[in-house]
Amino acid sequence: MKNIPELPCAVVEDLLPAYVEGLTSEETTAAVEAHLASCPACAAKRAAMGAEEGPSPEETAETAREVDYLKAVRRRSRRRVAAAILCTVLVLLLGFAAKIFVIGEPLDPDGVAVSSQESDDVLQVQISSYGSGNAFHSWTAENQDGVVSITARSVLVSPLFRDGTGTVEVPLEGVTEVWLGEAGEGRMIWQDDTMILADAWALYQAQTPYVGNNSAVGRVLAAVDTWYGPPIVDYTISLQTSAEPYGLTIHFDDVTAHILGAGKSIDDRMYAVAPALLALIGNLGQVQWTYAAPDGTAVTRSVTLEEVDAALPDWIAAYDLDAGADWTAPESVKDYAASPAAVQQLIDLIDFGLYVVTVEDGTNVFTPWP
Repeated sequence: MKNIPELPCAVVEDLLPAYVEGLTSEETTAAVEAHLASCPACAAKRAAMGAEEGPSPEETAETAREVDYLKAVRRRSRRRVAAAILCTVLVLLLGFAAKIFVIGEPLDPDGVAVSSQESDDVLQVQISSYGSGNAFHSWTAENQDGVVSITARSVLVSPLFRDGTGTVEVPLEGVTEVWLGEAGEGRMIWQDDTMILADAWALYQAQTPYVGNNSAVGRVLAAVDTWYGPPIVDYTISLQTSAEPYGLTIHFDDVTAHILGAGKSIDDRMYAVAPALLALIGNLGQVQWTYAAPDGTAVTRSVTLEEVDAALPDWIAAYDLDAGADWTAPESVKDYAASPAAVQQLIDLIDFGLYVVTVEDGTNVFTPWP
């Protein structure tokens, strides 16, 4: 049998916590127990630290009750968290549904078709959505100092709101402009007894004061293409800005393709749209275009501001006679860029088919259709 070392009280006191927990080695445990058997003081300290046997039944029951209580608290907490998450999700879903089916957004002037008719000094405006999934509600027509703003809320179609159209009547007494959307932010649809179509509004917005701004000129050409359609593609432009007349030259890559795509000759098309380009580009004095004819011949054509201005009185007289209008020729075609109503008049004249072109001694002569 191994000799059991004798331990001093100080060492036994240090070892007692580990001994009570059963963490000492076999040899250390034997030495501690030998010391406790012979030292009443250390044995008393050991007894004070708790009996070696496990907890009493009462303590075990109390512990079990505490554990059960904590488990119940945890289960209730989990249920509350789950309920809170579910409520949050439901609130978000209800808010989203209210947003798209009830509250909606302001009507988008570019997302609707507009037509109108005027009778007894009242403008009746019909609006219909381009998309079948949209509906409108809460139509208003607010007059602020003669400027009327037509607004509505746009929502997704639902049993609450099904109609993707609207009709608004605007009394025109004292009215100078009618806007779809907020005035100054939406789209102007009527001005000075003239209904402004979407093409005229787009052309008016695209105008630029300087031919030297390449990107701005490109936007004008794109707007003209969209209006006069179908669009002409595959061309490049060059700008003459060193001296007057400031010029725009359009170089077409393949005239045959353009003739087929446009349904008319490239010359007829360019003679028609040149007045619009001269009006919408502030300091532009000449529109020129080049192409290779089907036989390979290089062709260059041009229209000057002076030629267009000289032709204006006859063009307007022909239109007035045909349409029963009473328009007066402005001093220059550039005056047609002054307002959306003026731009609308210009494209009405061009759509009417104002003129044919002949060339006498190298000079363009514009005459109204007979």
